[in-house]
Amino acid sequence: MTPAMPSPNDLISAPIQTPSAPPPGLSHSRCMRAAAVLALVLAALATSANAQFSVPEILSTHQVVLPNAANGAGGSGFKATIQVSNLMGVGYVGVDVTLTSTLGPLTSNRELSIRLTPIDRHLPADRAIATEFPLTFPQGQTEVVLSRSCPKWTIGNSYRIEIVEDGAPLKPYTAEVGNPFPGYAIQSPATVLPNELICNFLLVDTDPKPIGKPADAISFDRPGRAGRSLISRRSPALQTVSLQRLPSDWRLLRDIDCIVIQGDRLLQGDRLDTPTPGQAGGAATAERQAIEAIRDWVLMGGTLVVLQAPDATELARSLRLKLVQQKAEDDGFAALITSVASTMDDSLKRFREVLSSVSEPSQNAPLPVAPRILSLPIGDSDSMGGGNSMGGGDSMGGGDSMGGGDSMVILGPSIRERFSEAQLVATGKWTEEVEARIQAFDSDWKQGYRRSVGGGQVVGIPSQSIDSLLAFDLLETLIGYRCSTMLTRGVDPIMGDFRSRRWLIPGVAEPPVYTFMGILTLFVLLVGPVAYRWTTRGHRSHLMFLIAPALALVTTAAMFAYSIISDGFGTTVRVRQLTWIDGASGDAIERTRSTLFSGISPRTGLRFAGDAEVMAYPNGGQQRWRDLRSEVGEVRLHADIDADDQWLDAAFLPSRTQTQFVTHQVRRGVGTLSINGLKPFDASGQVPNARSIELSSSLPFELRDLVVCSPDGRYWSTDSIKAGQTASAGWIPKTQDASKLLGRLYTRHRPVGAVSESGRSQGSRRIRDLVLYVNKEISRNGLVVTDGVFEHWLNESLFVRGELPPGMFIGIGAASPDVVAIADAEQVASVRYVMGTLQ
Repeated sequence: MTPAMPSPNDLISAPIQTPSAPPPGLSHSRCMRAAAVLALVLAALATSANAQFSVPEILSTHQVVLPNAANGAGGSGFKATIQVSNLMGVGYVGVDVTLTSTLGPLTSNRELSIRLTPIDRHLPADRAIATEFPLTFPQGQTEVVLSRSCPKWTIGNSYRIEIVEDGAPLKPYTAEVGNPFPGYAIQSPATVLPNELICNFLLVDTDPKPIGKPADAISFDRPGRAGRSLISRRSPALQTVSLQRLPSDWRLLRDIDCIVIQGDRLLQGDRLDTPTPGQAGGAATAERQAIEAIRDWVLMGGTLVVLQAPDATELARSLRLKLVQQKAEDDGFAALITSVASTMDDSLKRFREVLSSVSEPSQNAPLPVAPRILSLPIGDSDSMGGGNSMGGGDSMGGGDSMGGGDSMVILGPSIRERFSEAQLVATGKWTEEVEARIQAFDSDWKQGYRRSVGGGQVVGIPSQSIDSLLAFDLLETLIGYRCSTMLTRGVDPIMGDFRSRRWLIPGVAEPPVYTFMGILTLFVLLVGPVAYRWTTRGHRSHLMFLIAPALALVTTAAMFAYSIISDGFGTTVRVRQLTWIDGASGDAIERTRSTLFSGISPRTGLRFAGDAEVMAYPNGGQQRWRDLRSEVGEVRLHADIDADDQWLDAAFLPSRTQTQFVTHQVRRGVGTLSINGLKPFDASGQVPNARSIELSSSLPFELRDLVVCSPDGRYWSTDSIKAGQTASAGWIPKTQDASKLLGRLYTRHRPVGAVSESGRSQGSRRIRDLVLYVNKEISRNGLVVTDGVFEHWLNESLFVRGELPPGMFIGIGAASPDVVAIADAEQVASVRYVMGTLQ
């Protein structure tokens, strides 16, 4: 991925004017020298502007071995191999450490920690986090391995790695990885955040199907290039990797938008529907862990394409997922395939018509005028997917074919002089192959299927390889707004936005207006009618110069004391928890939005689950992109990550400030909800239809206001169902009544608040809202998604459409205590939506 670079004019804020004559006191020779220096400076600026800055590939890694020769010192009894991944983007950084003793088995335990500290340039610098990973090197062992992931809320690629013992870094065990990005890259978010604006494809143990274009054939301009009408108007990026090299943590796959994998890689050997090897005392293989990570990533909003896929039932059983089928989505998927194929076919037919008229010119008929521009540069053998070198980060076709520098072939009177007869013949044969390829694409993909699961989707097709000619265009449209990780998460930890006000704790950290008005009224009465009349009647009016300031001081102190005491000194939290349960496995995925307020910042800091994705949600909308500080000085945010928890220090929660966090988490084996003995609906009326059904819950919590849509499309509701018990649910005969019930279920707990949205301007100097900026850049049909894939689904299903897909349910539960970052915090105005598929 090579983003477009700013021009020298963008780097220079104001033009430099050269005076026509030297100013007084300046000789001509000195003026010439100054002009020469100025020319060198401008040349250097132009060179740096033209230098290609490219964001590292997703899943790229850096590895260091400590101690090394550069440290100039011996070791401390062990060698460390440290590998870090995903250093540049916003999300999570992977850290894999192997310590090997150089003195044989250890005679005693060594308590160490790996410290990762941002250095040089990170954007914004005040969000940089220094992280430590505690590690125990046990007595009697010669090797210990640690694998962790840590949060990263900045854009940056440079870190200092240290091994710490007894609170002090071990001198030989220090190294720096990565390179600071250049200053000019900060000018636009598109330069340092390209993964938010393009679709990132990851091919696992497979390659795209190329089409060999003869060297002397004429390329034509495919619709997805010059006239790009797809999701981002930018060429997607492609990487290839083996299954063994994939991370075992789904959080490290967040920037990947679509994974393409062969069906046999999911079905062979270590299947997910077989018992975990760990249950027999062994360890899961790397492939099994990678497939588990892919499965969790799909539930969180990813798109999985399975080649040579089995039928949807077999694939669902293998992945232990309930794949949801909807007729409307099936029809839309088929229509999208037809649209992509027909668009390419129409363009190819027009191209062939022009070639036919050129190769067999009529003396009476003029050459066609339109279309005037039909091809990419002559000899571009990769323009139709002929190469698969995209794993290096290039766009489709080996380069950014959308740039304005491509040399287009202009049709005109001299076309027969520009192309030989051999070229025209070769082009004719090649276009026939392309036409056959389009027909094969249409046939293969229409034999496939698309299914929804959690926040993501699964696509299965029978072909052995993915077609680089058309498949990426189709998938890019299918992925939609989820090509942006920021929009999928629904949170921007870099700048934040005003929408954070939609989920504040009511009545906390707000001025008590009526109380203050009462205190001020009392002050006016005491100073006016009471004190003034008393002093004047006693002929002591001069005492008012003492009484008025004293009363003013007491009133101010009273107002200040009340504002402190009214909010208290403890911690209050407001939770909005969305739990989506898969009916096949009982696993759940969650999005939790927590607002915390503490009268005194807690000394123990904040605790989050070790496998959760934690993102801060700043109250932004005021600072501009260009004003973000990038030079890292003192890092004030610190985190400790162990096997079970992520500990954020007290600096993450300032005193008397409402602070928000958004977390995403996978929960294993939560439970399921099922219908007992549902009989098919008899529209004829010959058999009495059931007016109620029995629901069984294996969930560990109570559900209230439960609405169920059975597989046949009928709606049922019940007031509550206890944890692990059964309950009767009544039939809702009218769809309109079910729609109103779902709408009220959403509006009762809808996030609302005064929001002033900004940042829609194109100028990067005025960007104050990155979420709106990304929406604008990749928007289709005016769709704006600001709160993530789960909130978007909840709003669309309950409030906009007022319907549930068949086989799904939704209800209200109490927020889980374990999602609260401070154990003794008081919960107020919290809610938990529990939704998912029936067993």
